[in-house]
Amino acid sequence: MSRAKPPNIVAVELVANHVLRVSWRDHGVDRIDLGPLIFAGQSLAALRTPAAFAMAAVGEYGWTIVWNDDLELDADQLFRLGRYQAGESLTPESFRAWRTRHGLSQRSAADALGISDRMVKYYEDGSHLVPKTVMLACAGYDALRSGIAA
Repeated sequence: MSRAKPPNIVAVELVANHVLRVSWRDHGVDRIDLGPLIFAGQSLAALRTPAAFAMAAVGEYGWTIVWNDDLELDADQLFRLGRYQAGESLTPESFRAWRTRHGLSQRSAADALGISDRMVKYYEDGSHLVPKTVMLACAGYDALRSGIAA
């Protein structure tokens, strides 16, 4: 089984306060709103001012976005956030909520989606990004269960 190339940043551009346009090698471009992450706690508090946030730059080898020697975010976390915000993936919490809303065990969710129960566990613990195909399968399951699809 082949694995997708890890996300690697080639360019970063300020779009608005706390919003960046990130260009990926082999993965297109994402508009990522970091505001919720910045205001969620104190670890990124230094980026709350527009001037500090505007200093965003691509880190060494494209594996991070850096603001100074003390602040950086890794490409994998940013890529995941971009997928979630673009509606291209479910968060682990959303995937788990989908499963429990339907009263499915991890095993029965795997059977319903045509994936292994190991992948269900990976998606729920956040170690793997939920691919768009699985997200669409969840939506299809919802439609079938509600009687919308014929």
